[in-house]
Amino acid sequence: MYTGSMPAKHRPTKSGKKSWKDVQSKLKRSRRTKLALGVLGLVVGLLILSWVISFTQSLFTPWKTHTNIKRNYIWDTQFNINLLFRSKNISVVSLNPKQGRIVIINIPDEVFLEVPHGFNFWQLRAVYELGQSQKQVGGHKLLVDSLQVFLAIPIDGYLDFSAQKPAKSSLEVVETLRKNPFSGFNLLSGLKTNLTMWEILRLKFSIAGIRFDKVKSISLDKFGVLENETLPDGTPVFTADPVKLDSVLSDLADPAITEEHKTIAVFNATDRPQLAQKAARLITNLGGNVIITANAGERLKKTQVAGEKSATLKRLKQIFNLDDKISSSSADTASRAEVNLFLGEDFDK
Repeated sequence: MYTGSMPAKHRPTKSGKKSWKDVQSKLKRSRRTKLALGVLGLVVGLLILSWVISFTQSLFTPWKTHTNIKRNYIWDTQFNINLLFRSKNISVVSLNPKQGRIVIINIPDEVFLEVPHGFNFWQLRAVYELGQSQKQVGGHKLLVDSLQVFLAIPIDGYLDFSAQKPAKSSLEVVETLRKNPFSGFNLLSGLKTNLTMWEILRLKFSIAGIRFDKVKSISLDKFGVLENETLPDGTPVFTADPVKLDSVLSDLADPAITEEHKTIAVFNATDRPQLAQKAARLITNLGGNVIITANAGERLKKTQVAGEKSATLKRLKQIFNLDDKISSSSADTASRAEVNLFLGEDFDK
């Protein structure tokens, strides 16, 4: 049996306390543990921050889009929002958040309308596929641009529910979204849109707060707006009287614009005819007070705007994708109006 004494470094002190080296060893282990936990906490914090940033960015990027439509703004409920609905039928749905109203414009497939980007006139039923055959355009963009020209109202985006089975009408979609704040999320399945998730959520809860009697559905073929015509090949189509059409669309005026009643001048700064009149019609349907349409004193490549800081100016920038630059000679021409719009070569192409 071993009777040797315990080495001094392992023997407890006479008082029963741990040796200095034991204390130091424990402190080192404690420091290492704290350091490891600190590093782990930092890694977890960075992962959470990365997820939060990624989630935040996802809120402000288009949900599921297959289009060349580019938007320079996010809807903030200050203005009406006009959306193309593609579902069982093609409609434009206008939400007026300020007055708590929705207007649905149902457009028959047989409407014969001008298709921009050099495509001339086509029936509405063919416009989406026509756009899809042109990769640089796309079906949704061609539909949005065509209906914006046809109705002369700004269209801010689109919601394509055509993948939903069974197909719903635009009114049925609106009613599904309107029932309560948490209904209708099943509509996200297969949805294609250029709206962001943040805009979709705002739209959903805005629609849910609207009373049933504040939803108005207008079918253009039942309002005396459309006329029956026959194409040379015998195809029956509808054509529209712009004056009658504008009278029906008076409900789509934006109160943020009408309440300001800013005077607006529209100038054609290109060699193409009737551009000022075309833009003035859209602005008037928006609720704007256009007092001048004329040719500009100089030609411009890019559309420009100038005027007093206002909701009207902000909305025009959104619609026409404008900047704040304007030449001095143009400004002199437009001095009689509070807001001045100069249409450049980039407009309506």
